[in-house]
Amino acid sequence: MMQRCGLFMMTVLVVGLLAGCQSQLPVASSYPMETQHKMQAARHWDILAEDVAKQSKKALDDRVELRLLAIDVIPDAQGPFAEVFRELLRSHLVHEGLQVSDKDEGQLELRFKVQMVKHGKRFQRTPPGLLSVLGAGIAVSRDLGADAIYAASAAGILADVAIGTLPGYSSHEVIITSSMVWRNRFVTHSSSIYYINDGDNRHYGKPIPPVGGDGLPAYTTKSMSVTNN
Repeated sequence: MMQRCGLFMMTVLVVGLLAGCQSQLPVASSYPMETQHKMQAARHWDILAEDVAKQSKKALDDRVELRLLAIDVIPDAQGPFAEVFRELLRSHLVHEGLQVSDKDEGQLELRFKVQMVKHGKRFQRTPPGLLSVLGAGIAVSRDLGADAIYAASAAGILADVAIGTLPGYSSHEVIITSSMVWRNRFVTHSSSIYYINDGDNRHYGKPIPPVGGDGLPAYTTKSMSVTNN
């Protein structure tokens, strides 16, 4: 009886080893944990506008021939965000001492574009202690190093206990791109990515439509199929 049990266990082990030697599909893995800020207030729009203005000032300080040209702020978007962000951007440009035109003069163009993406269901797990490094509030993502995740302070740990939650999960993201253009050449070009509250998505325009199986936008594919029927 003992011999039969031993033979059975050996057979199971050999079969397992042979199965492990077969070619397998790669196991899906995620990217390393990182943070991404969430826009939830007009003050957050103001912070981004200030950053864009500072970038513009820095770029023009290096281009003497452009420093005194008037800047036209041109939105490539519609909705509350585009309307408010244009005025915030003008204010910060003036504060930086730059020439900002009241009406388009066709000299320097500072354009901004808003693209919104709506995702399907995704899994998200909140790592313990993450709030320890989020106490500074929203910031432009390029200013944060990966090491910031490990920079938790004692005060931040207490904040974790007191607050207990992160900003709510969202299925919407916005990509805000600003670019300064002179004579069909980019002087600056920068993009920032943020989560937004699902209920705030109308502030940013319409989401980019998904693509159907035939390469056309999903709404086009659907309308064509209805017409054919």
